[in-house]
This record gives sequence, C-alpha cells and structure tokens, in this order.
Amino acid sequence: MQTKTDPRVLRTRKLITEAFIQIFQTKSFSEISVKDITTEAMINRATFYNHFLDKYDLLEKVVEEKLHLNLGCEKQKTSMSIEETIETVFLSLTRFETSVPSVSGQEEKEAIDAIIKLELVNIFRTKLIEINPQTETRLLDKLANWLTFTVRGISLDWKHSDQDETAGEFIEPLLPFIMRGIETL
Repeated sequence: MQTKTDPRVLRTRKLITEAFIQIFQTKSFSEISVKDITTEAMINRATFYNHFLDKYDLLEKVVEEKLHLNLGCEKQKTSMSIEETIETVFLSLTRFETSVPSVSGQEEKEAIDAIIKLELVNIFRTKLIEINPQTETRLLDKLANWLTFTVRGISLDWKHSDQDETAGEFIEPLLPFIMRGIETL
C-alpha cells in the first residue's frame, strides 16, 4: 500500500490538482466533470478516485492547500501575538483571493467560504487557547468565530475597494479597534 508521502502519490495528486486549477480558470465548478480532470491530468478515473472522493473533495483540498500556502502555516507554529496572527491571516487572505481563480457560481463560493471559515476558526481557536488556556470552550468558540468573520469580512472589503492602499495599509488602522475587544480576555 502506498502512503500519502510516497513520491508517486504526491506527484499524482499534484497532477490532479494542477489539472483542476487549469480547468477551473475556464469553466465554472458546476461545469467541471471528473472526466475533464482525468483527461487534463492524463490519468484514469480509478486513479482520481484513489486520491479524492469526488470533485467536491478535490475543491476542498485545493482551497485548503492554497490557503495553507498563503497562511504560511509553518509560521503559525511560531509564537506570534494575537495581533500579529490577525494581521498575518488578513494579509494571507488577500493573497489567497488573488491566487485562486475567480468563481462565479454560488455553489463554488459557498464551498470555498465554508472551507476558509473552518480553517480560520481553527487558527484563531488555537491562538486563543495559547493566550488563555483556562477560557471556557464556548467562549473560545464564539471568539474564534467572531475573529474569523471580522478578518474575512475586512479582507473582502479590501478586495472590493478601489485598492488605492496596500492590504497592509488597509488593516493597520483597524488592528487597534479589533484588539481592544480581545484584550479583555
């Protein structure tokens, strides 16, 4: 049995995800079939299904991977303050928004937003536990959700602005307002 770190497995997964991203630039998610992906990747259907459950699973993995790359998840393991984490996540989201092909369908947007939300809630929850491990679980969950929606909303606001300022310039004056609510932990 091949492991997920086997170079052949990694190479095949990369072929599949690159084929998917290539097709995704010209077709909406709902128009893409597994056959389109397997043809572009030059693999058979069985190989695709050895790696992914379906195209939704593939979409989830591609978004997670892109988000992790943009978040620099190895950096997240270092001890950053909550303010640095918020700024890093915001800047990463703005890079993510520009690195992933635009999606037009509501189904794709909802799927991608759900994946992003899960990833961000996990990042913020972990950071909040690190700051104060004695905080009640329900409160941690609420705060992680609040930070997720705040930072995600601000990143979308920046994306839809005229972008006459960089993402860093955009978030800088907002950080003190976000932090005042968090400092009460």
